[in-house]
Amino acid sequence: MIVEIGLIGDEAAYELRQLQKWLRDDDELRRATISDRNAPMESGDMGPVLEALQVLLEPQGVLTALAASVGTWAGVRRRGVRIRVRSGEKEVEIDASRLRDPDDIASRILRELDGKPEA
Repeated sequence: MIVEIGLIGDEAAYELRQLQKWLRDDDELRRATISDRNAPMESGDMGPVLEALQVLLEPQGVLTALAASVGTWAGVRRRGVRIRVRSGEKEVEIDASRLRDPDDIASRILRELDGKPEA
């Protein structure tokens, strides 16, 4: 399963780097492959701009660990973060400033992408 995670806001690229480090430090996600997806280069750009993280989950059951980790990360941010998580045709956008509880964020990701609430 491939999951794409993007953030919306003024410091989205910086916050994505923070999320990337967070996910790579999560023991439950050590089997996931996390890679950058850069925005298309435009005239005047000095280099690539991180647009999203692409996470390859093997086995598929790791989605629960990913959702929990993203929820916890969003819950400890000092400023509000808007998160967009996509897998195939399914997508969920979460305003983490409104859902400060990591379990609520994780449950919403699972419900929208996997079609069932977190067990």
